[in-house]
Amino acid sequence: MLSCEAMKPIMLRVVNGLAVAMALGLLLTGNGFGQAAKRLILTDGSYQTATEWTKVGDRVRYFSAERAEWEELPDALVDWKATGEWNAERAKIQTEEMKQVPEEAIVARKEEQLNTPLVGPELRLPAEGGVFLLEQQAGKPVLQKVGGSKALENDHQGKNMLMRSVIPIASQVQTIELQGAAAKVRIHSATPSIFIDVEDSQGAIPGENFRMVRLERKRDLRLLAKNKVAISGDQSQTEKFLHSRAEKFSGDWWKLIPLEDLTPGEYAIVVSSPGAENSGVVWDFGVDKK
Repeated sequence: MLSCEAMKPIMLRVVNGLAVAMALGLLLTGNGFGQAAKRLILTDGSYQTATEWTKVGDRVRYFSAERAEWEELPDALVDWKATGEWNAERAKIQTEEMKQVPEEAIVARKEEQLNTPLVGPELRLPAEGGVFLLEQQAGKPVLQKVGGSKALENDHQGKNMLMRSVIPIASQVQTIELQGAAAKVRIHSATPSIFIDVEDSQGAIPGENFRMVRLERKRDLRLLAKNKVAISGDQSQTEKFLHSRAEKFSGDWWKLIPLEDLTPGEYAIVVSSPGAENSGVVWDFGVDKK
C-alpha cells in the first residue's frame, strides 16, 4: 500500500479535479472542448471515431478515440464528402455552445480534459491519475485500474546460513517478492494499452522511468527480482524486463507500450529510477488465455 506521504499529491489532485467539475456544473457536457473526437464517415454509412488523421498514399492513418492507438484503413473506404460535412456541422455547433460559456470555464475545461483524456466512447482516465489497462472484450473497450502493491525483501537468512556452512564462499541470495500466487487484476489481451500517471513529492514521474517485468510464480508468491551478494561484496541482480517504450499521451498521462506480446502469466510495472520515492511500489496484473 502507498504511504500517507506518498498519497498526499494524489489526494491533492482529486480535490483539484472535483473543484473544476463543481465550477463547470452542467454547462459543459458531451464530448467537451479542445480534444473532442471527430468522425471518419465510411462509404457503407458507418464511421470511426478519431481525434486526428492523415493520408499516407492510398491509406488513412488515424488515432482511434475508442482504442487510444494509431490505426489504418484504405482511403477508398472513406466518404470524404460526408466526413467533411459532419465534422463541419459539429464544429459549428461547438462554436455556438462555447459562446454561451464563460472564458474561465472553457480554460478550466481544457485543462481538465488534458488530465482526463478520452480512451473510449464515454470512457475517460481519471484526474487523480494511477495505472490503468485498456483492452477490448467482446468488441468493447474495458478499462481496469491496477492498484499499487508494496514489494517485500526476503533475506533468506536460514537458507543463506546453511549454504555458507556447507560452502563458505557461496553467495547470499535475496529476493524481491509479491505476496499471492496471482494478481487480482486480470486481462486477456497480449497487447493492452497501458496508461500511467503517478506522482511523488517532486511531481509527475516521467514515463521513461517505468519498466515492465515478467514475474516468476513460486507457490503462494511471485518473484520480482533475485539478488546475489558474493563474499567479496559484489552484487548482481536478475529480473525479466520486457522491451517497452513510453510515449507522452495527455497532460501528465503517459502510455507505456509493450514491444513484445504479453504471454499468459504474471506481470508488474515498476519504477526503475534509482532512489525514486515510489521505487518500492509495483502495479501488478495477470494475463490469462483468451
